[in-house]
Amino acid sequence: MGILMIKDVNIDSQLNSEGDWKYLEASQQLQLDKQNYGSDYIHLYVDDIEGDWLENWDWEDDLTDYINAFYHHCQQENYQFAFDILNACDDLLNQPENYEKVLEVYGYLVERLEQDKEQNIKK
Repeated sequence: MGILMIKDVNIDSQLNSEGDWKYLEASQQLQLDKQNYGSDYIHLYVDDIEGDWLENWDWEDDLTDYINAFYHHCQQENYQFAFDILNACDDLLNQPENYEKVLEVYGYLVERLEQDKEQNIKK
C-alpha cells in the first residue's frame, strides 16, 4: 500500500536524473522488503549481521558519500534534498575534525540559494 501512495505523489519536477530514480526505486524496494520480511529484512542487505561490521564501519566514506550527494542535489537545484542530506549526516558533520567541511558545505548552499534568488528576481 505504501508503494502505491508514493507513486501517486507528483515528484517528476524533483527527480531530474536517472540516479534520482534509482534511489527512489531502491527506497521503495527497501520499504517493500520491510513489509514482506519484518525485522528479518536486514539479512537481505547485510551479509554478516552477527559479525563485527559495525565496529569496522568506515565513517569517513559515509561522509564523503553524503557530501557527494549534497553537491549533486545542489547542481540539480534540488536544495531541499541537499539540505535534508546535511541533516541526515549532522552527527558526522558535528565532529571536530569536520568543522571546516561544515563551513564549506553550508557556505556553498547559501551561495547557491542567493544565486538562485537573484536569478528569480531578474525574471
